[in-house]
Amino acid sequence: MSKSIAKFDTIVIGSGLAGLTTTYQLLKSGQKVLLLEKCEKLGGNSIKASSGINGVPTKYQPQPQVDSIESFVEDTLRSGKNLNDKKMVDILTQNSKDAINWLNDEINVDLTNVVLLGGHSHARTHKGDKLPPGFAIVSGLTKKIDGIQQENPEKVTIQKESALSKILIENGKVKGIEYEDKDKAAHQIEADNVVLATGGFSADLSATSLLRKYRPDLVHFPSSNGAQTTGDGQKIAERDVNAELTHMDKVQVHPTGFMKLDNPNEGWKFLCGELMRGIGGILLSPMSGWRFIDELQTRDVVTDAVLSKSQIPSDNTIGLKAENGYGSILVIGGDDCTKATSHIGFYKSQGLLKEGSLEDLFALLKQLNPNVPLTLEQFKENFADLNQVVDGKKNDPLGRTNFGGQFGEEKLCFGVTTPVVHFTMGGIKVNSDNAKVMTKSGETIPNLFAIGEVSAGVHGNNRLGGSSLLECVVFGRFVSEKIISQIPL
Repeated sequence: MSKSIAKFDTIVIGSGLAGLTTTYQLLKSGQKVLLLEKCEKLGGNSIKASSGINGVPTKYQPQPQVDSIESFVEDTLRSGKNLNDKKMVDILTQNSKDAINWLNDEINVDLTNVVLLGGHSHARTHKGDKLPPGFAIVSGLTKKIDGIQQENPEKVTIQKESALSKILIENGKVKGIEYEDKDKAAHQIEADNVVLATGGFSADLSATSLLRKYRPDLVHFPSSNGAQTTGDGQKIAERDVNAELTHMDKVQVHPTGFMKLDNPNEGWKFLCGELMRGIGGILLSPMSGWRFIDELQTRDVVTDAVLSKSQIPSDNTIGLKAENGYGSILVIGGDDCTKATSHIGFYKSQGLLKEGSLEDLFALLKQLNPNVPLTLEQFKENFADLNQVVDGKKNDPLGRTNFGGQFGEEKLCFGVTTPVVHFTMGGIKVNSDNAKVMTKSGETIPNLFAIGEVSAGVHGNNRLGGSSLLECVVFGRFVSEKIISQIPL
């Protein structure tokens, strides 16, 4: 055991967007900060976020402004089945505009492109045109922190490949942490405050798996999260400080993770961002050969529809095992493919999306289901009818009201998708006034905070697309303000 020779004002555990936001804000205030990260690189799962970040009302939204904070609150509570902590929802939504402005003005992130995602009543999800939003935001914040480190190296220590192993508590207050470095050597560090930003548990298949404990029915699903997403913060906080865990069975299964046709049974999937449906994409069932759901419903509704109406039969010709036999084909019209060039270019480079004609798309459908119950001519007729809906000449029988452009016969983008375990709404219960960790006896630990996916309350039963990055920014700034306000003048 290596005893601490350094005392920090604050230790931030986890370098996803919540941890990076907190670290940067605390450094700006003059605090001495240790940022602990278990992986080799910073960014966590945030760096892979692809759909965008919500904000209301912003100058980038369609004008004249018709969206409102009240509408955002209603959508969030509706998606969360009113299981959300209302005060935390108010904090999230009321600070969303400032979050967008802060990222744009101070962190220099392009968020000028606004799209409509499932479950939202208005277009409010922001991204840039050149870089995926998670990568752009994480890169911008990392650059800012690196700049502070170069100017004041004594102010910030970034400890990578180091995992939290214990929270040290004394007389009801946290006095520091213990962590293991990449060589498995143990170190103790003291601090006035500790912020848990360690993420969720949706890739946790260990012997102590929280997924196995609370949602054993989801263990066989692939995950979109990195292997580091193992619920460390939740487990250690419950063990060491008697933290209350809540809503732990509320796990989001995203309807679309990309399936690689040359490795369809792989347990990890690239997320097919909701943006792909937001720009006009549709989903086809291999069972019927056609659409089966309004693709802009909330994630839980679309996932349930995939599981009940969009199976891939065992006689598929791609080698997909029967236990993995759920999936749909994402189809994007040629003109719509130009609306998200950075995403689509990346997906193509990974072999997840391909360009082709209606005939090529039908051939893929036949690979997934050799006995699909329609002919190529019927398939083409279905698309001709859909184009009438897209043009507003007919109502969509599935109830979708927002589409992109036409689906031409010669140029389409398409790929196979499958449901993936994506996000855990449950986690550590926090005091909604200050994001401090609550114990099972109802007490608040005065200097231990939890933000981002490690905590519970914001999203309730189901999270809206674009609200994860927003939660990280809003509550990262929120908790840093609370910590700074505690410092004696």
